[in-house]
Amino acid sequence: MEREHSKRLAVRLAADPAGVPAARRFVVDGLAAGTHEALADAAELVISELAGNAALHGGARFMYVAMEHRVRGVRVSVEDDGPVGAEAVRPPLLVTGEPEDPEDVDDLQGWAAQATTGRGLALVSMVSGDWGVAATPRGKLVWADVVEPAAENDVRPPSRQDAEDSVAPPAELPPGWALVRLARCPVRLSLRQDNHLDELVRELQLIGAGSNESARAVAAEISELLMSPAHARLTGRRAAEQALLDGLEHVDIDMAMPREFSVLIRRLHAAVARADVLCERDELLSLASDSELRALREWMTQEVVAQVEQGAPPVPWPDWVASRAGTC
Repeated sequence: MEREHSKRLAVRLAADPAGVPAARRFVVDGLAAGTHEALADAAELVISELAGNAALHGGARFMYVAMEHRVRGVRVSVEDDGPVGAEAVRPPLLVTGEPEDPEDVDDLQGWAAQATTGRGLALVSMVSGDWGVAATPRGKLVWADVVEPAAENDVRPPSRQDAEDSVAPPAELPPGWALVRLARCPVRLSLRQDNHLDELVRELQLIGAGSNESARAVAAEISELLMSPAHARLTGRRAAEQALLDGLEHVDIDMAMPREFSVLIRRLHAAVARADVLCERDELLSLASDSELRALREWMTQEVVAQVEQGAPPVPWPDWVASRAGTC
């Protein structure tokens, strides 16, 4: 499908089920800023299936979601860095009548046995003007053209061709999104902070009617606040985990998010601080955050708020720590 002169939108997300809603939001927001908003439902279906396959079956750490406006519609794609190759991207083919080829029997039986994610590739092939898969230096890229008028096709295998990354326009984010960089984030401390939050959330989820009102209120608020920004948190965790494997002490962590997340993250920081007070009072079994964890959470919260709401440049963690020491 021929390109029109427009911006290409792209985002890196954790290859995890929590990243699939973010992929849908990304595409819908991107369409709202262009000339093909009427394709939102079809594009949302397609990106859900492509991102879901990458998250559930690709064995990947990250997936790279992109959308580009074309003359007749939009091209959406998901690239992943997993070990499952491009040759594995094949929908179950519908077979009618008496099959002459034994392989057709396998296709028919395979369709009946497929989970919804397997059938999803068949849906992608039917609602797309064209779709395909390509091997890339990262792993593989699956793309689909969502066009006007709407396509109605039989189930068909993907086109297999070279990826267009080398000639793609520069990538941006949709309006209303921001890229936050946690510069020189301390790898081990970041993972310790994330594990501490996981432990706290697990305990809060077990709080029942017999618990005190303060604990129940904090539990409800933290659980609610963690839902929307989950993809950003997971992306940060995956980056820190990879940095640990690479033997790094610090790493720049980039997280794309809708701008309203800064309010949620500020509220989450306050809610976790209240949970720490309950831990100190022995009203929760989890240990309260130590001074390092509290400082890291404060820095992360300040960085998100400053970069999203004020357009401020990133302040690296070592510089932020040094500035705090200078004011003490």
